[in-house]
Amino acid sequence: MKNSNPENFVTDINKKTPLVLLPRSTTEISVYFHPSGLGRDGHETCINFYCTQFKEWKFHLFGVGLFPKPIDAQRITTILGLQASAMIHFKNPTREAVSIDLILTNKEEPKNLVIDNCWNSFLHENSAFRFSSMRRTHGIVVPPKGSLDIPLLFIPTTMTLYKTMVIVKVKRANKKNWLIDNFDELSLEAKSCIGVDCGEIQAIHWMYPIIGLPQAPPPKSSAVIKCQANKRVEEKVEVTMIGNFYGHHPSHDKIDFVVFPKRNSINSIYEEVEVTPKKREFEYEIEFETEELKSSLESSVTLYLYSKHFNAKQQIISLIFNVIFTPKKPCRTHIILKVECITDGIWKFPITLIATEPEVEDVIDIQGIGLFKTAVTEFRLTSQTRYYESFTAYFLPGGDRDFFVNPQSGELPPFYTKGILIVVGFKPKMYSKKYQATLVIQTDEMYWLYEINGLPPLPKSMAHVKAKIDANNKTYDSMPPIRHNFIRENAKLRSTAVSSTIKGAPLVKKQK
Repeated sequence: MKNSNPENFVTDINKKTPLVLLPRSTTEISVYFHPSGLGRDGHETCINFYCTQFKEWKFHLFGVGLFPKPIDAQRITTILGLQASAMIHFKNPTREAVSIDLILTNKEEPKNLVIDNCWNSFLHENSAFRFSSMRRTHGIVVPPKGSLDIPLLFIPTTMTLYKTMVIVKVKRANKKNWLIDNFDELSLEAKSCIGVDCGEIQAIHWMYPIIGLPQAPPPKSSAVIKCQANKRVEEKVEVTMIGNFYGHHPSHDKIDFVVFPKRNSINSIYEEVEVTPKKREFEYEIEFETEELKSSLESSVTLYLYSKHFNAKQQIISLIFNVIFTPKKPCRTHIILKVECITDGIWKFPITLIATEPEVEDVIDIQGIGLFKTAVTEFRLTSQTRYYESFTAYFLPGGDRDFFVNPQSGELPPFYTKGILIVVGFKPKMYSKKYQATLVIQTDEMYWLYEINGLPPLPKSMAHVKAKIDANNKTYDSMPPIRHNFIRENAKLRSTAVSSTIKGAPLVKKQK
């Protein structure tokens, strides 16, 4: 493939791999047009495709450079009294050197520029925006295809919406006018929008709308919601917003306001920045610290508005939310209740969520069968959904190490199946000891606890046990008994026996 004008026409195709077309098939290739001037001058190309079957295919493309329109509004947010920076990257699309003047509409009103009335709110004077670290803002020379970075600072002083527009006024460095070679083709509406009545224009303007929304300082304390895992708790959280809501003479239209959950669109309340709502609108949502935390906790936290109050004299709006916390596993984390108003600013309120250990699902007693002998028990477990879920099984610290579990990891099958077989074993090493441990089986969504008890072996009955020693003594039973005359035997004794307290004493005194 060959492109005769890659500067203005860029094809979205991988040049490292060949483009293959199947028989009787078509394919689409995206071509991006980047004009380098106004009108048709130089805005054409020929894209050639070469192949062995058809030799060459030619596609001729033509483009028209139009007067720039304001780009999508860029949003800047910072805490009240602090500053936030933004960078606008401008690239000179023309083939010649240009002289650039930078205009900030909240500081300076643009001259000789026709702009739609919908952007009038961006031309109001305020002190929240200014250029940062720029030595000069007028007469900046940028070479052909060169670029210019424009740093901008946002420093809000009150809780209200700020708007401005950075206008990049581009003139030819040789001080000649820009040519519009297709001037006769333009409609009267297009000519009035550009603000010209001939085929030349002194300057081309690029417009960058900026929206600045202040954020209130964070509160000193946060709400705490505590619940046991696999349980449900419902608590009310009251937040107070202070701002310049009603002015010195509040009317009914200013006092009335609506509160609703944040819409799915990321910039929903900024889609039409020129439209001011009739009623003050507040949007609320929950922000999580990370996307991983959001995926695991989003289904466990529910928030809805319970009631709303206002105090026009003190410029205070109070909202009471009902927070439902249904944790599925132990955790301690922080979330942010974010309340946003397009006309006033952003308020963020931290909430601490604490989920304690759940109750045990079951108590499993394993009867021992002897020292250093393994006894096991089995049970089946499934996931709580229709899908397979990865799990891990382990024992909490502090339990006896004479237990084991298999498998220690794997996948739980769906709830409508028989489930996976979990084997818990016990191998005691001494008698008269109470063996205990706590088994945890955990998935991304669930957390189960099981109390495991190792019991000593049951005692055996000795009723029918054969003695290992012959206690019958049949040999001595057949011997004849021997009769003793203890009086005669004692009369023959001459001294006391060993069992006497006075051993070996004579029993008969000697006559002198």
